[in-house]
Amino acid sequence: MNIEEIDFYELCLDEGAPFYREIFILNKNEFNDWIRNNLAEISTIESYNSILPSEIVFNEFVQKGYEHIHYQCHYSAKALSILDEDYKYFTGFVERNTAHYSIITHSFNFKDDTIVDFARINDPEYQLTEEECGLPNTYYGIEIPRDFVLNYQKETFEDKSMKPLLYEWFLENN
Repeated sequence: MNIEEIDFYELCLDEGAPFYREIFILNKNEFNDWIRNNLAEISTIESYNSILPSEIVFNEFVQKGYEHIHYQCHYSAKALSILDEDYKYFTGFVERNTAHYSIITHSFNFKDDTIVDFARINDPEYQLTEEECGLPNTYYGIEIPRDFVLNYQKETFEDKSMKPLLYEWFLENN
């Protein structure tokens, strides 16, 4: 992905709707420049098995109060970061090898130099195959510090909030 050619503002409003509707009021060029200056390429994965939590890790988070909701990336990633400071929260984008939305908005965690993505745990009733998800996937993200994410702890757990915090973090830094 050539980040200089991507209109992240439009991508968020299109593919990421309704979670990014607040950015509509922002200056498009300032937002795009800020994303480009802060976005990091994290890793490329060839299989979801490399980023899924083990059953033991999953159960440890459940014991800490995590309630899993399939495919809810922003909620899951914030919840993990709040429950365990070793799970860094990133929000950003995933580039996929697919024609429909080849770049999607996404949040995930990073621990011990590895992406951890609870949103990729398959729902037995609505399973997604790796072929449908256009592997390989390249993860890009902006780290939002845990201290900032903690400000949203109540809504994360009570409302299972899917607010990615990109807009809020942009305002905090501009």
